[in-house]
Amino acid sequence: MIPIRVLIVGAGLIAYGCAYSALKEGCSVFIADHTTEFGLPNVWPSLLKNKENIPLNFETERGFEGKGEGYRHEWIMKSMNIQLAKQGVILLSKARIVSSEKSLDGFNVHLKGASQIEGDQVFDAVVDTTKDTWIPWAKQHCLTDVSIRYNVQCESATGFLHLDTEVDHFSDTQLQLERYDGLIESWYSGEKESTNTKILEIMPTNLPIDQDMWSCDQRFLNGMNLWEELMEMNE
Repeated sequence: MIPIRVLIVGAGLIAYGCAYSALKEGCSVFIADHTTEFGLPNVWPSLLKNKENIPLNFETERGFEGKGEGYRHEWIMKSMNIQLAKQGVILLSKARIVSSEKSLDGFNVHLKGASQIEGDQVFDAVVDTTKDTWIPWAKQHCLTDVSIRYNVQCESATGFLHLDTEVDHFSDTQLQLERYDGLIESWYSGEKESTNTKILEIMPTNLPIDQDMWSCDQRFLNGMNLWEELMEMNE
């Protein structure tokens, strides 16, 4: 049985792939997470290996420019926000799930902080994708009962956004991306420090151990697969 009213918790590309597939099934889809604007703060590499792998038709404000595999992750997220909203997804920003409990009627969920809807809501399915989003300052969602959880092994990682003149200072990086805006992202597994004075931003985060999962298109596809897994469970 296809769930009619679906809540996806965690606003990342896993959630977006899952939401896209749920929309295709005719579901009413809600995405909830802590942030004021989904996609910020950015804690992911701006890596897109193959845009054609993403069936959602989206562009950035400047025509989805990129350089090689280097794009602006926040631009990708923003453009997907717009396209999913146009297709009917309800984006619940500044929202935290206080409780989720399974009942005969579905999942009783209490939302706190969302400006669009608050309080007790009932959903036919709850999808936990919070493993794909890492917000160090945010109080965690309390998801006791869910339909399915996205699980991935992660480890600490560090990204540096710096001027293109400093590439040689980051020659030991595991991933280096040249972006359209002329800046460079250098990414390392584990905690990393640098005394370079040309660093514009330091991005401590948690990333999947499998570096293939760092790419935006792979995460979106895995979100679609998560929905398919849920459908198989409901057969």
